[in-house]
Amino acid sequence: MRAKEKLNIVYILSEKSSGSSFLFRSLADALNIKDYPETQHFESETLYWTKAASILELPQLKMLASSVPYSKERAHSDLIKFLERNLGSLPPYTNDKELIFRGWYEIIQKFGPVFIEKSPHHLMQQSVLQLMKEFEHEYAELLNCHYVCIVRNPKDVFLSQFRRWNVALDTLENQWLVNYMNWFNFSKEQVERCRLIKYEDLVSDQAEIVKAICEDLGVESKFVQKEKSRKSKASKQSSFFGHTFSDSIFQLASMLGYSKHEIEGQANLKWTAYHLYTRYIYSPAKRIYNNIRGI
Repeated sequence: MRAKEKLNIVYILSEKSSGSSFLFRSLADALNIKDYPETQHFESETLYWTKAASILELPQLKMLASSVPYSKERAHSDLIKFLERNLGSLPPYTNDKELIFRGWYEIIQKFGPVFIEKSPHHLMQQSVLQLMKEFEHEYAELLNCHYVCIVRNPKDVFLSQFRRWNVALDTLENQWLVNYMNWFNFSKEQVERCRLIKYEDLVSDQAEIVKAICEDLGVESKFVQKEKSRKSKASKQSSFFGHTFSDSIFQLASMLGYSKHEIEGQANLKWTAYHLYTRYIYSPAKRIYNNIRGI
């Protein structure tokens, strides 16, 4: 098969609440993608590779506000259902790893010729990234894998996750650091198909960034800007963000293109009140409400 006939897959990697959904929809628009596999998760996320790592009993870190890593049994059941629902039947296989790789290739083939996998659950796990690279090498004659990492001002990311899931910000610092340190290590090994973009740049120059990614794929962009990014609640609240980041966050953020001035917070009374309200009143009440509704 000639290179120009190869299928393309774009993996969107990030920390949660960093703009991966907006990038996914922008690319889907530019590539005129209408069909996507049915998945039990929100926002077109399959969690395919973290489930694959669980099936193969590879080590994974516990992710905040998430079921990741899944048990081997649940991951196996979910992956089988996902493949059967979207392929009609399972491809022939002799072991779990062959099923994972063959099934994923057939998903790309069915929903290609360009397929986008958006998941903010993969970047955190070195074992998952390694497994994805093994798949890439095994199917190198049939498809090209592209990796797009999106990063967002940590101030907005931390505010968003705190508001949505009441995560401990000091613990989230560790997760954020692991994610983007993994990206730097991963991207050094295959620079030619890795691209890092800032969410803020995507918002301000959406068409050009999407066009550049399409050029990487060798595909013409048909982007018509059907959707513009809306200012999030986290962004509106960032003016009084009062969490003090560690030096490690400032250093890594600088490597990602953010100045200390852009991300630092200052302790203030409004932040203290907001932090206490969200942590001890809003979030517990939200959990009770969702439990009553069965969400």
